[in-house]
Order: sequence, then C-alpha cells, then structure tokens
Amino acid sequence: MSQGEKPQSRGWLKNVLRFIAILLFLFLALTAIGIFATQYLQNVDIRAWFIKTQWIWFAIRLLLYGAIMLMVYSISRRQPSSMPAKAKWLIAMILIFAEAITQITLA
Repeated sequence: MSQGEKPQSRGWLKNVLRFIAILLFLFLALTAIGIFATQYLQNVDIRAWFIKTQWIWFAIRLLLYGAIMLMVYSISRRQPSSMPAKAKWLIAMILIFAEAITQITLA
C-alpha cells in the first residue's frame, strides 16, 4: 500500500461516518417528533391542519426545490462535464412530478 492511498481511504471512512451520523441524527429527530405528536397532539386532525396551511407548505417545498436546483447548478458550474444536460432535465422533471403528486394528494 503506497502513501497516496492512505489519505483517500481516510477520506472515504470520514464520509461514511458522516453519512451514518446524519442518518442517526435524522432517525432521532423523527423519533422525537413522533413522541411529541403522540403525547401533545392527540386531538389534532393533522390532515385538516395540513390542508389549512397548504400554501405555507407549498412555499417551503418551492424553497427546497430551489435549493436542489441551486446545488445542481453549482455542481455543473464547478465541473461542467460531471452532469450532462439530460441529467439536469431529468432532475427538473422529477421535481415537477413530485410536486404534481403532492398537489393531487392534497386535492
């Protein structure tokens, strides 16, 4: 094993550990939200609440879609050959399809 391979394997391990930590944090956060909802929101109709606040959630989804598109744009600017135009269109179509499914289920 040469000296050049060690930092790369450490970087890989660091990325894997970071990914596992993010998944663990997400699991714990969702568990805490679930416990909060079952303890304190027993008499709340969540579907009616989502319908009442649907425009707020629509704005949040648009912000998230914008963040995804900004990340795709920044990746393609930094490394132009890393993402072909078809892949960018595919990502945009998936986001539009996801929003359409959401709007259909809320209707």
